[in-house]
Amino acid sequence: MYKKKAYVLIKVAAGKLDTVMRTLSNMPQVDSVEGVSGHCDVVAIVRGPDLETLQNTILSTIRGVEGIESTETWIVMVPQPESWTDAELEKYVFQCDETELATLKVLVQKGRPMLIPELINELSSYLDNETFDIHQLTITLASITRRAKDEFRRDELVVFDNDMGYFLNEEYGDTLKNVLERHETVKSS
Repeated sequence: MYKKKAYVLIKVAAGKLDTVMRTLSNMPQVDSVEGVSGHCDVVAIVRGPDLETLQNTILSTIRGVEGIESTETWIVMVPQPESWTDAELEKYVFQCDETELATLKVLVQKGRPMLIPELINELSSYLDNETFDIHQLTITLASITRRAKDEFRRDELVVFDNDMGYFLNEEYGDTLKNVLERHETVKSS
C-alpha cells in the first residue's frame, strides 16, 4: 500500500480534458481524477511508497501527459486517521446485519486465521443455515470491508492472506470483542 499521497491540481489545454483525464485514470499511481471548477480543471489524487517516488511520478509522469499545461501539487503531510476509535467500532457493529455480525463473532471467537471452507462451516453452524456458501461469504466480507473503507474510511477489520485465510485485524481484536459483547447485551435487553 502506498503511504504517501498528494493532490495534484492540473490546468488542461482547451479540448484536451477528456484525453488527459483518461490518460491519468489509467496510471496505477493515480487513485482518482476529477474535473473541477475553479482555478484548475482537474484534481488528481496520486500515491507513492515514499516522498521521492511520489515527487518523481508527478514531475516525470503526470507533467509529461500531453494536454497538461501546468500543475500545482499539495503533498499530504498529516493524513486522515485510519485507526478505529471505540465509539466508531461500536457504531459500525450496530449497523451490521446478522451475517456480518456472525462473521465478526466467529473470527473473534477463533482468534486465529481461518481458511474459506472452515469459515463457511463455522458460519453455517453459527447461523443455523446449512446452505451458507462461498457466494454468501464473499458478499458478507465485501460488505464488511466496503463499509469500513467507504463509510468510515478506516482500516480493514477483516484481513485476508493467501496462505493463512481470513482473520481479524489484530489491532482491534480485544476492542471488537468488547463491542460485540455490548451489542449482545443491548440486543437482548
